[in-house]
Amino acid sequence: MTKKFTAITMGAALLSCSVAHADTILGAYVKSDGWSLTEIDSWNTAANKPMAITNLFTNFDYNWGNLKYQSDNIASRGAVPMITWMPVVSSRPKANLLTEIVNGQWDTYINGWINGFKWWRSGVPAGRPARIMLRFGHEFNGIWYPWGNDPQNFKAAWRYIYNKFEVAGINPYIDWVWCANNSDVDNVKDITQYYPGDMYVDWTSLDGYNFGSNYSWSTWKSFDQTFSAPYNKLVINYPTKPIIIAEVGVAEPSDLPNPTYGQDGNDMDRAQSKEAWVADMFSRIESSYPAIRAVTWFNINKELSWALHKSNNTGLQAYKTTTQSTYFLNIYQNTAK
Repeated sequence: MTKKFTAITMGAALLSCSVAHADTILGAYVKSDGWSLTEIDSWNTAANKPMAITNLFTNFDYNWGNLKYQSDNIASRGAVPMITWMPVVSSRPKANLLTEIVNGQWDTYINGWINGFKWWRSGVPAGRPARIMLRFGHEFNGIWYPWGNDPQNFKAAWRYIYNKFEVAGINPYIDWVWCANNSDVDNVKDITQYYPGDMYVDWTSLDGYNFGSNYSWSTWKSFDQTFSAPYNKLVINYPTKPIIIAEVGVAEPSDLPNPTYGQDGNDMDRAQSKEAWVADMFSRIESSYPAIRAVTWFNINKELSWALHKSNNTGLQAYKTTTQSTYFLNIYQNTAK
């Protein structure tokens, strides 16, 4: 008998599926973007399970003159750098560089980046990770970055850079991370329109936060409410690709709306628990999200108190307890290639 599934039925089936042992790699973003070994060590000690992936942010103002030292620090602790590479420059912060990239206007910079990566790899001591994850143009389905809301040029720029890396022979040492925001805040409303193609992507990825009730448009949401719908979309459309939750955080229920950040919500989440949210997240990942093969916690306090182990933060005990499961790894596994 042939069965027809609606999108809702198929999504529910995917969410509840399980595999024998789909281990999930742990990571984090910590203060100072890899420049500070103190910050890296502080998180590793607090978490009681050192991270295998360390997220860092950079843009087209910087190359391996900077990235070498950040990546060396990360690799010295046995982790793989996940370089969030933002196509923007400080002198033109609102300029969309995607068409300039495709037109070759950034070739000198990109070629220099390629040579710098080769230089870095040649100096990595034996026994340390000598590869990177590369998260280019993250959250493209938003409107807060200049490269957002532009699917055709985004795909063209992605393929252009990938092909230059392929000619240079460095793609075997790079895991390409295609990262969407968990909700569509663009005109397209369909992340698949931004996808450059299976041959150009190693990991699919999501960023998502529980903002609590600090904005008029936000309420306290569980992990399932935050990630289940976009997770299902990734599994349905790209079933062979592992998924990384590249940024995730949850506000403290004690956070109050801060007008400095445009927060115009209320304090309706004050009775919620960040500890319970974190515990539920990792429990749900282990039980019901087998395609999630890596998670990197956004461990700084920024517009809200996302961190787990800084002053006045909660959630660390739940993180330590749930991630001690052998399901969660602190060694990078190249599941993408």
